[in-house]
Amino acid sequence: MRPRFTSTDRRLLRAGRFARALRWARIGFALLLAALSGWSHVVEVAAGLHRAAVPLTPSAVVWRSGPAVLRHYGRGSGSPVLVVHSLVTRSWVLDLARGRSLIAALVADGHDVYLLDWGVPGRAEAHRGFDACVTTLMAAEEAVREQSGRPEVHLVGYCLGGTLAVAAHAALGDAGLASLTAIAQLVDTADAGRLGRVLRSRRLMPVFALDGRGLVPASLVRETFHWLRPVALRAARQTWRRRSKPQWRSVAGPLSRWVWEQTPIPGALMFDLVDYVRGNALRDGTWTVLGRPARLERLTVPVMLAVTADDHIVPSSASLALADLLSRPPQVVHCPGGHVAMLTGATLHRRLSAFLTA
Repeated sequence: MRPRFTSTDRRLLRAGRFARALRWARIGFALLLAALSGWSHVVEVAAGLHRAAVPLTPSAVVWRSGPAVLRHYGRGSGSPVLVVHSLVTRSWVLDLARGRSLIAALVADGHDVYLLDWGVPGRAEAHRGFDACVTTLMAAEEAVREQSGRPEVHLVGYCLGGTLAVAAHAALGDAGLASLTAIAQLVDTADAGRLGRVLRSRRLMPVFALDGRGLVPASLVRETFHWLRPVALRAARQTWRRRSKPQWRSVAGPLSRWVWEQTPIPGALMFDLVDYVRGNALRDGTWTVLGRPARLERLTVPVMLAVTADDHIVPSSASLALADLLSRPPQVVHCPGGHVAMLTGATLHRRLSAFLTA
C-alpha cells in the first residue's frame, strides 16, 4: 500500500464519525482558500451571469439509474445517437444556447438523439468509481436500443464521457455500436497538460479533497478548473463592460452559469481518475474495465475524434494519441475554440452530423 495520504486505496473512503468531522473541517479550510482565490467571480455574480436562463431543447426522461437519467429529444431517423456527457460538470453545456447547442444541431439534422446525464451525486454515490459508470453506460445503451427499436447506437462522448466510452468498448467489445465519436477525450495522460501534472503529483493527497460525505465538493472542482487558467483582471473588466449587451449575454450568461454550477465528484471516481492519470494505463494497454483489459485495437466500428488546439484541459496531443492505437484510421476533426467553446461551434456540429449519416 502507498503512503497513506498519497494512496488511492478504496479503504480510505471509509470514515467513522470523528474522521468525517475532520474531513469537513479540512475541506472547509480548502474551500475558504478557493473562495479567496476566486475573486474574479465577483464580477460575474455582480453582472448576474450566474443566474442566466438556459433555453434547453425540449426532452423527456425515459430511463433512470440513481442520479443518472436518459433524456430523449424527439424521434428522428436512422440509428439513434447517444451523447455521453463528461463524468463531472453539468450536461447542459451540450445544449448551451440557441445556435450554440450540439444537441439542438443534431435534432435539427433529423437524428434521433438521447443524452446520458449523470446528475448530481450524493453520499450514496461516494463509492461509485469508473466501473460503476461503465455499468450505467452499458445499461443506458441498452435502454436506447429498446426505446428506439434499433439494434445499433451511435455513441458520442465528451471529455471524460469520451474516455469512458472508448475504454468501456475497448474492454467489452463494440457490438451494438454503429460508430463511436470521442470529443476531447483523455488518452495519453503523460501529455495531459496542467491538469495531468496536478493529478500525477505525489504532493496530491486525494483523501484530503474529500468532504464528510466522501465527495469532492462542487466548489473545489470549480476552482480547480479556474486555477488551470486564471481569469485575468483584463478579462474581468471586459465582462463588466459587456454585461448589458443582450447578444453577448445570450451565450456568456449560460456559459458563466454552467461554470458556476459544478457538481461534486464521488471519492471513488476521484481515486480512479488519479490512478488512470498516474499510470497512463489506457494508452499502455493495462487499464481494466469490469475486470477485462481495455485493448484499443479491438475497436472495429468507425471512429471520429474531435480536438482543438486551444484546449487547456485536455491538450489535443493527449486526445490524438488514440489515433495511433486503433486498428483502423479514425476521422479527425480540428475545431476552433477551447475545451468548451468547441462544443458550440458550427465545425463540430456539421462534421459530426455528416459522420453519423455516412
